[in-house]
Amino acid sequence: MATIADRLDLALRERGLSGAQVAAELTEAGIPITRAYVSQLRTGKQTNPTLQVLRALASCLQVSVGWLVGEETPAGSAAVDDLQARAAAVGAAASGLSDGSLAVLRGVIDLARRAEGLAESPEAGPRPAPEAPAVPAARTTLAPPVRAALGERLRGLREAAGLTAEQVESALGRGTVRVEAAETGRAAPAPALVERLLDLYGVTALPAREHVLSLARGEREPAWWDTRAVPVWLATAFALEQRASVIRVYDPRTVPALLQTEAYARAAIGVAGPATLGQGSVEAAVRLVLARQEMVFAGRGPVVWAIMDEGVLLRSIAEPAVHLAQLDSLIDLAKRPGVSLHLLPLDDPAYLPRTEPFTLWRYAEAFEPDVACAHTVERDELITEPGAVEAYHQAFAKLSVTTTTREETLDLLNTHRDRIARG
Repeated sequence: MATIADRLDLALRERGLSGAQVAAELTEAGIPITRAYVSQLRTGKQTNPTLQVLRALASCLQVSVGWLVGEETPAGSAAVDDLQARAAAVGAAASGLSDGSLAVLRGVIDLARRAEGLAESPEAGPRPAPEAPAVPAARTTLAPPVRAALGERLRGLREAAGLTAEQVESALGRGTVRVEAAETGRAAPAPALVERLLDLYGVTALPAREHVLSLARGEREPAWWDTRAVPVWLATAFALEQRASVIRVYDPRTVPALLQTEAYARAAIGVAGPATLGQGSVEAAVRLVLARQEMVFAGRGPVVWAIMDEGVLLRSIAEPAVHLAQLDSLIDLAKRPGVSLHLLPLDDPAYLPRTEPFTLWRYAEAFEPDVACAHTVERDELITEPGAVEAYHQAFAKLSVTTTTREETLDLLNTHRDRIARG
């Protein structure tokens, strides 16, 4: 029969974990054990782990206690698993006793069985050695797609920080984490460990940290933006925007990205550079813009309140046909019930904020505070501090009272369209 040592060794090799990693995870979970103790269990030098340690080892290795002690457990039978764990603990505690002591122990067990109306325990006889036990499929609180998405995100952050897997393992302490296992989804790092990785990778913004940790805690399913191709700051912005009930956006330079046609988006990104969306090519950045639009306008979607400078309509960043198509799209959008589009007039504007483009997200749930997003030169900066968010709300409110009405907006859009059409 395979011993605890045999099964522990097999599971460690199959899961790609070291004794130090297991010891660190159990200690972090509140069951302090040393790497040396795990090594002794693995080699059979220690044979009497406590029930608490058995359960913790089984959880860490994603197997049942019954499998770990050499007794197969019916799937889903927590009660049987618990009984087997207790029986295994008794058996392990008896290891090393003399024949006389074992005889006394067997007598006590027989008395207990008779007292509970059970048959006497059968004589222990030789049991045929089973075939090499296969490690069962991993049992984990994180589904494989979640582990895969978390691993890919962690890999992207590590690479962005310019660190090798060896450097990460060295920085956190040998045996604390096996980077390859975490990044390929073979192992699910504990949330506390993910926090340490985020510290090491320089992810300091609270919304971005929470975005990654929500995956590590199994609180959400992966979305299309949970990939290395989308930088974490942009993925966080997409996730925040998806939940919004009202989106307010101000852009003094171009048509807001949410309202751009594909051709106009390609031209705008070509002027600004794809790096503004964390991409290496214009086409990759355009795909993100279109995916964002589809996310926002799918179904009923949120209310979109957009303010843009009238000067945007005079700025030529592409051939006339592109601008004509963009104006046609804006005219159509301005007529939609869920879109409120306004222009900041060129002539004598009452208020011009000293700010770059920004977006404000408001949520249906009262307990979820508003978030502001400043679209800076290099990336989007997420702002959650209430006072700072309120400053953006005040700026948007001042802009709103100086912009065109719905009818005036449509008139100006048609005027500029006619101007371009005439050539």
